[in-house]
Order: sequence, then C-alpha cells, then structure tokens
Amino acid sequence: MNQKKSFLPFVTALVLLLSSCIGVSSSIILRGDGSGTISLEYRIPLALEALGKLDGNAGWLTIPVGKADFERTLDRLPGIRMISFSSKKDEKDLINRIGLEFSDMEALLPFLDATGQGASFSRENGLSRLSLTLSEGLENPDGELLTLLASLAEGYKLEISLSAPKEASLALYTGRGKALEAVPGGDLSGRGKQVSFRVPMAEVLSAREGLRLEIIW
Repeated sequence: MNQKKSFLPFVTALVLLLSSCIGVSSSIILRGDGSGTISLEYRIPLALEALGKLDGNAGWLTIPVGKADFERTLDRLPGIRMISFSSKKDEKDLINRIGLEFSDMEALLPFLDATGQGASFSRENGLSRLSLTLSEGLENPDGELLTLLASLAEGYKLEISLSAPKEASLALYTGRGKALEAVPGGDLSGRGKQVSFRVPMAEVLSAREGLRLEIIW
C-alpha cells in the first residue's frame, strides 16, 4: 500500500505533463476582418515523446505531435488550414513549429480546445473576448507532487501573444474568477495593440486555484 501511495504522485505529474505539452509558444495575429494567423512552437521532452508512443500510452498525448497528427486534426476543423510546419530535435526536446491560417476566431477556437487549452470566445457591445484556461488547478496537492512538477517542468515556459487591429487588454484570473496582478516568474504586457503573457510552465502546472487568461479587444 505504501508503495502505491509513493508512486501515485509521479503518475499524476506525468499525466499532467503529457496532457499539456511542456513548452508552448503561441502568437496570434488578427486582421481587421476577424481572420488571422497563429504561429505555434511545441517543445516536448524526448523522454516523454518516447513514452507516449509505447503501447497503452498513446492516449495520454492529447495534443497533435507530428505533421500527420496536425493534418488529421485540421481535416476535422473547417475554416483553418496549415501554412507551414517544421520539426527538429535537439539534445533535450522534440520541437515542432506550425503556422496556421484561420477565417475567424470561431474557426480557431476548436483548435485551441484540441490542444488542451479550455477556450471560449464571445462578442458583446462591439468588444471581442477570448478566454483561455491554462490550468484547472490542483485539488489538495501534496508537497511531493508540487516538487516533482517543478522539477520536470524546469526551464520550460508558456508564452502567448495576440496582435489585434485595435487596442487590446490582457488580464489573469484564477479558475474561480479572482483577478491576479501577477504570477511568480511571469511577464505580462497587458495593454496595447499587442498583448502577451509569459510564465514558467511549472507555475502553470502547480497553480492550486487554476489559471485563466482573458484578452479583450
């Protein structure tokens, strides 16, 4: 029984990492008519990529990994297409860079959800609002789990930017809607035609109350 208890935090952390990818950079550029492009970079540790390919583990990787995975995903999503793809490996990571073009935010939204980012979009009173759930939070996490998450995600970041045709604002909230002024180690540019947020992935994965990003333009 003690053996099972000591193994559980590792399994939980591993599933979290495999489900969310471990290094993500996303840059959205919007045109005046609502269409736009998104440039993505996914960094997946080689060890986790290999583990995800083992029999019985493939379902843990809930994001597309290779070009064929992205093509299969995009085939099911109208209004969005791939315009570039490259993949390489360094000593540590598999690095995928993808360029996509979309007809409007409604076309992009299902793709953002497919990559594990709980997303919503709405328009009201002339304003557009994009909400991305970066973390749903950890319920009663123990110290061992938090330490392991921080260790596995060390050196990886989550970066999100959006360039709008008019003034935009970016704000952070907990999963329950409490406003956050900052996140440890995070860098936020919250107002202008380009807004952005960069944070260590360990802070996202270990956010006890969750973390949600909201962009309005």
